[in-house]
Amino acid sequence: MRRYPLPAAPHWLQRHRAAVLLASALCAVPAFAQKIAAVQVAPAALRMLEIAPVQAPQANQWLWSPARLEYPSGQLDSVVSPAQARVTAIHVQPGQSVKAGAPLATLVSADALRMRHEVSAAQLASDTSRAELQRQQDMVARGVGTETELRVAQARAKETAQELARARGTAALLGSDGGDRIVLRAPHAGVVAQHQVSMGQLAEAGAVLFAIGNPQALGVVAEVFEGDLAQLKTGAAAQVELPTRSAPVAAKVQQIGAVVNAESRRAPVQLALTDKDLPEGLRAGMQARVGIAVERSAEMRVPIGAVLIQGENRSVVFVQTGEHAFEARTVKLGAPVRGWVPVISGLKSGERIVVRGALLLDGAASQML
Repeated sequence: MRRYPLPAAPHWLQRHRAAVLLASALCAVPAFAQKIAAVQVAPAALRMLEIAPVQAPQANQWLWSPARLEYPSGQLDSVVSPAQARVTAIHVQPGQSVKAGAPLATLVSADALRMRHEVSAAQLASDTSRAELQRQQDMVARGVGTETELRVAQARAKETAQELARARGTAALLGSDGGDRIVLRAPHAGVVAQHQVSMGQLAEAGAVLFAIGNPQALGVVAEVFEGDLAQLKTGAAAQVELPTRSAPVAAKVQQIGAVVNAESRRAPVQLALTDKDLPEGLRAGMQARVGIAVERSAEMRVPIGAVLIQGENRSVVFVQTGEHAFEARTVKLGAPVRGWVPVISGLKSGERIVVRGALLLDGAASQML
């Protein structure tokens, strides 16, 4: 008779057989009762389990969040076009360090030419009115002038002086150059943090073309989950990890945002860098990672994957009692937070528990927490 080979078992059946064999290797004695007293594990099967000590209570911990470097409000000086003008030259690039008074860009403006001519016209009118006032004062002193003409001359001199002051103040915004030429200059030493200008661009009066920031005034904005905001306090210590620096930079919380982003469910938290000597090369917009010190209650914690649920309300953790022995311990737990759950009772600090693979030890457990 010709024999045909049996078909291979389906993958799901092979996995079921593997699970049965693993359970047999783990449990040397029957242990799948509703309440397990102890479980003996074969030495070779220990590597299928992950065992770790229960974390002792700590006074505080670091809450880590993504962040970016940013200039605080008031620490970034904008450089604007004082009049409608066209850009003819750009002298700096984004991120470039500049000295106070360094040229940023050159512009030409018909409005600038008109404003400077207005200064000349106002100067001439002021000189003329002051001369007329002096003549009227001399005539009154000799008894040939009238008080009415003197008052008119005084009013005219005052009016032209005010117009000259206005014209000079407006022209001062254009800088010290003449004609239709405007040179925008850095208000102080710093870094070109914003660069919003291109060759040939027609800039309107008041348009922001550059922003100069002081690197020593850089701050940090962390994006913190809404569920963690309640743990934060103004003035709390923090540390900032930068991709360009091996050691963290010290910081402290300045302000906790009041608005949560609807998509990311995070709120901005502003921090100030407190190190006196900040590393060179810092730029606004750089990515960072921030750890903020937060207080927590004096409770032990276990990973959420270590807890099994038996029945409706019994929480179980497997505790290692010997080299190959484990016992199921009923525990009372708090509310899980970010993958960890506080232990109210049932465990002691330092006890070693199964944090991965506990479900294989207890066939009576209906689910993991």
